[in-house]
Amino acid sequence: IEWRALTVALIDELAPRVRARLAAPALPLACILEGGTWAAGRELAAKLRAGNPPLSIDSDGTVF
Repeated sequence: IEWRALTVALIDELAPRVRARLAAPALPLACILEGGTWAAGRELAAKLRAGNPPLSIDSDGTVF
């Protein structure tokens, strides 16, 4: 399963809660996705990863 698809599915479930908390019933899903995943993710990654990849996968390089 693609990580992006899982992220979108989760954000789709969380969107009503975000809209309610922000008192913004018309807030588009695109805004929630950008603010909640892309921007926030970059900020957290800079603090927590110290330049390392987000997932550490033990692989020999084989794609399929």
